Amino acid sequence: TSHGFMSDDDSAEAHPYLRDALLPSMDVWVAEDDTGRPFGLAGVRGPHLELLYVEPAVHGTGIGTLLLDHVRPTSVEVYAGNTHGLGFYTAHGFRRLRTHTTDAFGRPFPVVHLVRDAP
Repeated sequence: TSHGFMSDDDSAEAHPYLRDALLPSMDVWVAEDDTGRPFGLAGVRGPHLELLYVEPAVHGTGIGTLLLDHVRPTSVEVYAGNTHGLGFYTAHGFRRLRTHTTDAFGRPFPVVHLVRDAP
């Protein structure tokens, strides 16, 4: 996964916050196949992309780009250890603005804030 630098426990720690606080505060778009099975989603609050997830089985098929093009964010934060995500956003015109030394939970996982001009 994109968070292979993080233990399963560290990753699981964020799930209640994502489910109970973050997801309800976002506009969310879901990519699904012809049968209605979801395989990707993008969530935004205003111009900020809060999350972009694509099932690993469909990585590299353009689903992430389609979702990104649909929601048209101008900022996103990515764990510095998520080199695949950093490369993806850089390839889509984002540039580094700053790096935080900890994540939103105060854990020692640096987070990179990226921005781009409105597409």
